Amino acid sequence: MTGHADSPPTADGNVTWYRALTPDELPEGRVKPVTCGVRTLCLTHFDGRYAALDNKCPHQGGPLGEGSIENGLLRCPWHGWDFDPLTGKPPGGFDDGVATFPVEIRDDGVYVALADEAPHARTVSDVMAETLVNWGVRHVFGMVGHSNLGLADALRLQEAQGKLTYYGIRHEGAASFACSAYGKLTGRPAACLSIAGPGATNLLTGLWDANVDRAPVVAMTGQVDTQVLGPGAFQEVDLMAAFGKVAQWSQPVLHTSKHAELVNLACKSAILNRGVSHLIFPDEVQKLPAKAGARPGGPAGRLTERAIAPPRKAVDDAVALLARSRRPVIIVGHGARFDMPAVLELAPSTSRAARAPRRAPAATCRGPRCGDGSPRSAASPRASPRCRRRVFPTGPTRTTTAASPSRCARRRAASRSASSSRPSTSRRTSTRPCASASTT
Repeated sequence: MTGHADSPPTADGNVTWYRALTPDELPEGRVKPVTCGVRTLCLTHFDGRYAALDNKCPHQGGPLGEGSIENGLLRCPWHGWDFDPLTGKPPGGFDDGVATFPVEIRDDGVYVALADEAPHARTVSDVMAETLVNWGVRHVFGMVGHSNLGLADALRLQEAQGKLTYYGIRHEGAASFACSAYGKLTGRPAACLSIAGPGATNLLTGLWDANVDRAPVVAMTGQVDTQVLGPGAFQEVDLMAAFGKVAQWSQPVLHTSKHAELVNLACKSAILNRGVSHLIFPDEVQKLPAKAGARPGGPAGRLTERAIAPPRKAVDDAVALLARSRRPVIIVGHGARFDMPAVLELAPSTSRAARAPRRAPAATCRGPRCGDGSPRSAASPRASPRCRRRVFPTGPTRTTTAASPSRCARRRAASRSASSSRPSTSRRTSTRPCASASTT
């Protein structure tokens, strides 16, 4: 739910008041997530009082607004951590509490005060997103979630500047298949974005499609905080192992990484090797401030000309072979899809060879009573469908007459002679003659 649009926020010094709830909107003993400005809060109604807490549980960011109040405590829906629904403090005196925000009850609803958003500080994710754009990545398909928010915000800023387009999808598999198709059709990489755990593994089917068809793709997956890697934290998956076979290049983004250089290597590898490059972004690393003067990377000086040509002699031999061919056929492979104008220009030159003089057509036996018993003349334009003997003229014109029976007639006569010397059987042997007239 978002703050109510019919009551715009009001500024008060360095804070802004947002109307989060209408009167009686939240029943006693219930909680609700509410978005005010760019922050999502957990609104609680307990013991006749309202409170506004940060919606992120300090233990891996579970959405407290989707939890419940049980036995007088607000319980996180992910791990069951408990907090006071009004103060945000945990029981037992621990210090891992939840931040709270000022609340006012007014005649038209419940208002929450939020500090004005500080100017954006450049992060390592910004540097990496700028590097992606410099490498020509213009489209990102993905799903935003709790473990990729820092990277998603960097991509949002690039989209706001008109440098790329982000497409939100309903399943991560759709994002990876879209990237695979884009790579096959254009030869350029697109990027797909997912959260950690199941969101990342949902990418795998589409990435295997890109792997098998050698389409360049840059996959970017969120990951749990590096502090909880290993003990089996919520949605923790060994993504290096999970992507080990499908990605021809895979690296985690760490605090001490050369962040622009990682994107340089990912994009270069995807383009040159025509495959999947994979970057793993732990949650807290995405929001680290970039070093002063950090510059994005790019392809300058990193890619050579990829067009290749065969030796001149091989080209001359192919041209000579085409010139001698009578029925040339051009089989265009997938690798020539970006050079179709040259292929189409070649096609007319090969058709000239196809118009070269050919061997005279073979004549067909046209006997006066051939096959179906109807008369046929030597000049008849068609032969009997039952007599398919073809005579190829190989020398001077040869004429066969009734006195010089054709091979077809001789074979039938031999068959009749053989059948007359055997005892009679139930099988009948045709004795219809098939003599040939003069044939050239």
